[in-house]
Amino acid sequence: MTSVMRWMHSIKTGLLCALLTGGSVHAQRHFGSTQRPCTHQACGKGLEAIPVDANSHIPAPAWFTLDAPRDASIIVNYNGFPSDAIIAFNHAVDIWSVIISSSVTIRIDATWEELGSGALAQAAPTSLQQNFPNAPLSDTYYAVALANALAGEDQSEQSDVTCSFSSTANWYFGTDGDTPAGAYDFVTAALHEIAHGIGFIGSAYYTEGFGFIGTANTPYPYDYFTETADSVALLSLPNGSQTLGTALTSNAIYWNGAGGIEGVGGGRPHIYAPSNYSVGSSYSHLNESTYPAGSPNSLMTPGLNTAESNHDPGPALLGMFSDIGWEIGGCEIVDVVLGEQSPCNSESDTYSQALVLSYQGAPNEGLISVNGELFSLTTSPQTLVLTGLPSNGSSVDLDILFPAEPTCNTFIPDAFTAPAACYCLADLSGNGWIEVQDLLLLLADFGCLVGCLGDVTGDGASNVEDVLAVLSAFGNDCP
Repeated sequence: MTSVMRWMHSIKTGLLCALLTGGSVHAQRHFGSTQRPCTHQACGKGLEAIPVDANSHIPAPAWFTLDAPRDASIIVNYNGFPSDAIIAFNHAVDIWSVIISSSVTIRIDATWEELGSGALAQAAPTSLQQNFPNAPLSDTYYAVALANALAGEDQSEQSDVTCSFSSTANWYFGTDGDTPAGAYDFVTAALHEIAHGIGFIGSAYYTEGFGFIGTANTPYPYDYFTETADSVALLSLPNGSQTLGTALTSNAIYWNGAGGIEGVGGGRPHIYAPSNYSVGSSYSHLNESTYPAGSPNSLMTPGLNTAESNHDPGPALLGMFSDIGWEIGGCEIVDVVLGEQSPCNSESDTYSQALVLSYQGAPNEGLISVNGELFSLTTSPQTLVLTGLPSNGSSVDLDILFPAEPTCNTFIPDAFTAPAACYCLADLSGNGWIEVQDLLLLLADFGCLVGCLGDVTGDGASNVEDVLAVLSAFGNDCP
């Protein structure tokens, strides 16, 4: 195909997609530019029906409950939906609203209509945004819902996601995942399509032996993480080339983002790229044979079996979402690591304890409380030091929370142990109280510089400071 022919094909494809979605193929200015995502990926046949009973069910995440705090607000405009479909779709919305975090409301247009043969549902972001405030990558098109979340402000006056569901499919609308034989689980389909609409979508496509990537030559964040089996980034391959076309039909495209890799337990998530390119399925899905029905990572494969349900986005998808910029899980204290603990201060009988906190989605008010002591937030991971703690040899619990969002907290019982009281350190004889025998033991060790028995103060040596410490504790009991 000549370059002119490829250009004409691209124009025809864009016009066709515009007709299918009722959109425009030209870019408009808005914090950089906004683009209707009318590539093959957004305009294909959508989630495929597989009329073979899988008899599998994966429940919603164990931490999901109907009263769990929502980290994102999602509003749906239903067009022609029957009431039982609305209930099922709302359940999928509830799951996503607990998982992802956004300060900007996500707006979805959902339509009930006839789709092409074998198609259960389809979805796409309504617009793509680039060069908005806080964009992780410049000159990159982000699904508008993700752009809004990253910018912390609405980038578009229109809705964020458009999706359609087959009005003729044999749907199961229950929210328990107990999908009967011959029926398709609607909650699973809704979770799948919402994921596409909020950013699980790449721009690469294949036609007549050639591969293309980018909308108006602008890639999506998804594209930055795709590579060949030999770890060659797809974005490094010549655009509009047979080399890229071969990769897109190689059955060997992988995800190289750290979150996705962690989600599959090592290795790389396997992207769907069959030798027979499938419009609307290839590239923007996980590989069907690698993650079959019943796999925890099966939600984003291109097909849905009858009697199959998956109400958990799965670790691969959530890791990949984290890679492209989504904040997963909202406000969370992710990890607490113990830092240095000081020895007992003989003058105050206290000590200090350093902590390294890792957190995400912290509220903007900027304070964190540790056992009632307030600290200003900086960036995660953050080191802070608890001071003036009593040296009493006791176990210490940690109660950590954000005062502006007290439900974002963690409690760690017996996190560490305080050093013994300073006067107990002076009990060199170990008989339970400080007396003459301790002073004699210290004087016998006086002048020692390494590994000293009489090192009461913890400075490494037996010296005058140790004598003064024993004298100041003289006559005290040591519990």
